[in-house]
Amino acid sequence: MAENKRQSRLDNPEFRTILGKKLREKRLELNYSVSDISYMTTIPQNTVLSVENGKTANIDYYIEYAKAVNYPIGKLTEFGISLIPRIPLSAERKEASKLTAKIREYIIAGEFLSNGKTVAQIHDKLIKLKLISPTQVSSTAIAGVMRNLANDNLVKVDGKDGRKNLYVRGNKD
Repeated sequence: MAENKRQSRLDNPEFRTILGKKLREKRLELNYSVSDISYMTTIPQNTVLSVENGKTANIDYYIEYAKAVNYPIGKLTEFGISLIPRIPLSAERKEASKLTAKIREYIIAGEFLSNGKTVAQIHDKLIKLKLISPTQVSSTAIAGVMRNLANDNLVKVDGKDGRKNLYVRGNKD
């Protein structure tokens, strides 16, 4: 299933086709050969041609090519590309984002996590602050948010209370 989604994304080169055509036009306007572009970018000639045809998925090639022909990167927004994700977030994921925002603002930003807190303690604090309803937001949902925040190094696990993780603030990068 994931491979099908990836292939669908790669097979839909709307913007790559337009960008490749624009880059080719600019190359021809400058009287550069494919070999010249290859030389300036260190991109193999067959890949340069793939860029011009919109067949290459690696954005680095398009950027290097654009730099070689002095194509303004800001013009990339003029292609009329729909800025809508291929798969919109589900209502459940949107709710998780709202919960994440509340935890970041009221739990992480303050002093609450200066010493380790469990998910249950975070849940109780959010209820006390009247940010969540005890019946609508589960500890499982909060645990998922905390795992994601730990992956982003915004919080970290600083020991255990029995089998429960104790969360503290992470690095503020």
